[in-house]
Amino acid sequence: MGLEDLNPLDDESGGSKAAEVSDEVFRDKLRKTQKAQKAAKKAEKNSRAKDDRLAKVIGKFLQNRASTGSMILIARCLDQNIPAGMILGILALVEAEAQKEFAVVLGENAQILAAPKIENCAIVEHSDFPPEIKNALDIWSFGLLEFGLTQPTRLLATAISPENKLFPDIQKLTTFVIRDFLESKNACPRLGSGVDFDKITDFAELILKTVLGKIKISLAETRELSAGESD
Repeated sequence: MGLEDLNPLDDESGGSKAAEVSDEVFRDKLRKTQKAQKAAKKAEKNSRAKDDRLAKVIGKFLQNRASTGSMILIARCLDQNIPAGMILGILALVEAEAQKEFAVVLGENAQILAAPKIENCAIVEHSDFPPEIKNALDIWSFGLLEFGLTQPTRLLATAISPENKLFPDIQKLTTFVIRDFLESKNACPRLGSGVDFDKITDFAELILKTVLGKIKISLAETRELSAGESD
């Protein structure tokens, strides 16, 4: 038997069947990819429509409440394409109406906002605060995390740089909100006769980076799992 007799293209039970299987696997992967792309486009469209509505909500109920400085920061965050839901979540710490709207955004996950206490799973450690304040900050932080997990790619692309530097205006806005919250509870860190703004700024950065870091890890795990399923 010569080498020509071993041509896999002429072997109906060998090469041709392998080619058919390979072709079917390729077509299956292509169908899955196209389906995923359509789903992503639909989700993006729905997300942007929801984002536009939330942006209007933010502008409406803060128009006569927020300081000029806060409004400028909010506008800059929206211009940066940071999800309106994230901005709403940040404001929810001090704005009752923002908290109601944020609960709607979270849907079934909104129960975290009504939790009486979160045990042994703080986003960040901040034992300097009284227990009730610590718990309120934990619940708020978990709300931000829950929202961030619904729009991880966009949030990570707009709120923090690849070098792990926060977009300045979201950090400033978070700092102001935390300051207002602590002042309302008479728990602001003091520096002389004034507020220790540097300490609050560092705390705001710690919360945001911790939340975004957890979102980044979750996104990486999801992508790894998806890649494994498509292989």
